[in-house]
This record gives sequence, structure tokens and C-alpha cells, in this order.
Amino acid sequence: MTFWIVMMAALFYREGSLPFLGSKGASLPPRVLRPSSTWMGVYSGETRVGFVNINTTPDTRDGHIGVAFSSTARLHLNLLATPLDLFISGAAWIPQDGGKAEFDFKVRSGEHTMRVSATVVDGRLDAQILTGGEAIPFEFPVGKNLLLSGVMGTTTLNVPSLRVGEEVVIDAFDPMTFSMGKARVKCVGEETIEAAGEKVRTKIVETSTNGLSSKAWIDDNEEIVRAETPLGFTLRRISPQEALAPAGEAPPSDLLRTVAVRPEGMKPFRGAKRMTARISGVPETNYPPVDDVQTASGAEYTISCPPEPLEVPAVEISDEIRSTSLASDAFIQSEHPRVKGLAAKIVGDETDLWRQAKRIYAWVYENIRKTVVLSVPSALETLETREGDCNEHAVLFAALARAAGIPTRVAIGLAWSDELEGFYYHAWPEVFAGRWIPMDPTLGQPIADATHVKLLNGNIETWPQLLPYIGQLRMDIVSIE
Repeated sequence: MTFWIVMMAALFYREGSLPFLGSKGASLPPRVLRPSSTWMGVYSGETRVGFVNINTTPDTRDGHIGVAFSSTARLHLNLLATPLDLFISGAAWIPQDGGKAEFDFKVRSGEHTMRVSATVVDGRLDAQILTGGEAIPFEFPVGKNLLLSGVMGTTTLNVPSLRVGEEVVIDAFDPMTFSMGKARVKCVGEETIEAAGEKVRTKIVETSTNGLSSKAWIDDNEEIVRAETPLGFTLRRISPQEALAPAGEAPPSDLLRTVAVRPEGMKPFRGAKRMTARISGVPETNYPPVDDVQTASGAEYTISCPPEPLEVPAVEISDEIRSTSLASDAFIQSEHPRVKGLAAKIVGDETDLWRQAKRIYAWVYENIRKTVVLSVPSALETLETREGDCNEHAVLFAALARAAGIPTRVAIGLAWSDELEGFYYHAWPEVFAGRWIPMDPTLGQPIADATHVKLLNGNIETWPQLLPYIGQLRMDIVSIE
């Protein structure tokens, strides 16, 4: 339920804090070649909900001239009447001659922490994720120019300076989802705006990735004055005293309630066996997928709660399903000894695949405390803390099920909430028992009810594709039973 909020927070954080790693011979923009410290207030509407502090320090390391970056962000949110604080910090070293670059990125909320550290040299990114008390290595090739950002919005400040009409397209690495993408950065115009009571001449730089766009207003010194990110967060340059002062008496609005989809037509209810809904507000290219459970006729979707499989002693698994739904990754760590050992203990001597899945479902439902968590979901982290919301339940279930040899994928979409009186963004697992069966260990549904509207499937690197739906998707419930 809340991982997408962490992604939203990363949007404003990256808008001005994570750097561009240039190839040999590429020049760093003037702003980063001098010492600086910038403070930005983060606003939801007119309510200040946090700050970002960005520091750059020219330095020399091992004979290489370069720049050290550091940045800190804090965000205070209200989720289902629960106040939560999210801290994001990052540091990077970028040599001007294109040598080895380094970065470190950390997200923390309460008892939950995720950290990524990496080096970039000779077109290869080597990194490790620290989660659940374990260090998990990964690596992949990158382009000559790399932006430390990615599919959730990218920095516009640390790319080379652009004139009006100029644009660059570069590789972008997203440390939140460990995925590569392309970032298009373009200077779209000039504007004089007011900042701290003064008129400031700025250029407007727009960054687009995967259909998401963000804008930054940058002054003649290449310093950010204002930035707008998708979904309503804005940044404004303020003094350190303003940034660190109490945000004020007005509490931030409840974001989960704000973005809930409140449908027209008939009122849904938990436990529905069949629901038909008309989708609008998004282009046809973003219409939800279809499968045996979720069918469509144009913009009208019908979701049916599937019958429970009778006996599934074994199923034939295609190479495609095996490669995507049995694999371990940085967050669904199904090959880790702790996960494999627990999965074997839960399944015991049961040989029927569906009954194995139900045993894992019951264990996750009964042993993971249901609570709102602002974190990057990780199976190992969830095993350690034994708490979380839908994201933690989904990735832990997927890891245990895959460890037991049950093909499992994670669905992301909407589910009905009586408390919110609307559909909220939700994650749940699907297991392959001859056909794909949705389960929901968060809500206590061995077979997920018909109010689960799937928007996409995939591991965490695909989850940012959910962002274009938020605040745009509309639903009209045609029938429900």
C-alpha cells in the first residue's frame, strides 16, 4: 500500500540531489564545481511536509579532481491517521576525468532500512543492497553517461547545462528499484518567478521517463529555485532556518485517502465474487491487462473470483514462467538459506502444489503484523521485522512460495477498502496451479475477491509503472455480486 509513497518521496529527492556521472572528457555543470549548500522545502499543496538539503564540495581523491555530493531529505506523512517519518540520504563521488565514481543511497523509516552502495567504472555498475541484515551483490553494464535516478523521475540539476530547446537522452539507474531506463532531459523555456520575495530569472528543465514528467526552475547560477514532481509534491528554495523549523500546526493530509479511487455507480464490498467496472481517465495504452480472472470488452472490465483448484499434485511449467516466476532477485530472495529453510518447514510433507500455497499463505497471514510501513519491501527484511503492509506480505509470500517450487508473481493494482470508502493501491501474489490464482495474505483471502483490479504484474523494478495511474484512473461500477 505504501511503497508507491516511498517512490513519490524519491521523486522530489532525486529532483535535485543525485548526480550525473559523466564519461571521460564530459564536463560537470558549473554549479557543482564550487562549494554549495542548498535547502529546499517540500510541500504538499501549501503544507510543508519536509525538506531536502543538497551539498557539493570540490575535492581531490587519489590524484583525481572531482566533486563530492551529499544530500539528506526528511518527509513527514500522515497515513491512515498514523504519522510517519521517512528519511532518505545519499552521497556520491564523481571524478571529472571519468574515473571510478561511487555512490551510497539509504532509505529509513522506523525500524526499516534499505541501503545501496555502488561503484561505476568502465561502463559497469557494481553494487550491493543491504537489507534484512544481508548484503546482496548485483551488477550490470551502463552507458558512458549515467544519471543516478530512473523510472520514477530524474534529477534535472546535475546534467550538463542546456539552452532552450536543447535536450539529452541518457541512461538512468534507479537505486530504489535496481533498474535501468532512459531519461530525456530538455530545457523547455525561460521564466521569471518569485522566490523568497525576489524576482528570479530561470530556465525550465523538464525530465521525462516512462511517461512521468517533472520540472525544475533553475537560476543563472545553475541552482534550483523551484521544482514540481508528479502527484503534487513541490520543492521551493528556502533558508536552513525555515527548513529545520517546525512545519506548523496544520497536519499533512492523509495521502492514502487523497489518492484513493472513489468509484461511481454501485458500491463495492469485500468478498465479492464478480465485479464489472468501466475504466476511464487513462489512455488505452494504460488499460489494465487481461487474463483468466480479469477479462475486458473495451473499457469494461469483469473480475471473477476463481474456483479453488481441487488437486494439483504437479503442473507443467513453461520456460517463460520458470524464468520469471521462480527466480530469486534482490528483494524476493527465494534462494536465501533462511527463506528456503522456512519454506521447507512450512510446506512439510505436503506434495499438492495448491495446498502448499495455502500453507504458505496461512503462515504469512498469521505471522506478519499488519501495519503501515514506509519502506522498500524485502522478503528478508520482513522476515526480520515480522511486520508490514501489502507490499511486505506480497514479497515475502512470493519468496517463500518460489523457494518451495511454486511459480509466483506479484500483482499490483487496486482493492476495495470499506475504511477508505474507495479503492486503494494494493499488492498481492498470484500462484500458478495449472492457471494463475490470486491470493491475498494481507486481507486474509486465500483466493482474492473480485474487487482486486490488477494494473500490472512484475517484480519491484516494474512497480513504478503504477505511478501514471495515480490521480488519473476513474472507475464506474456497473455490477457487483
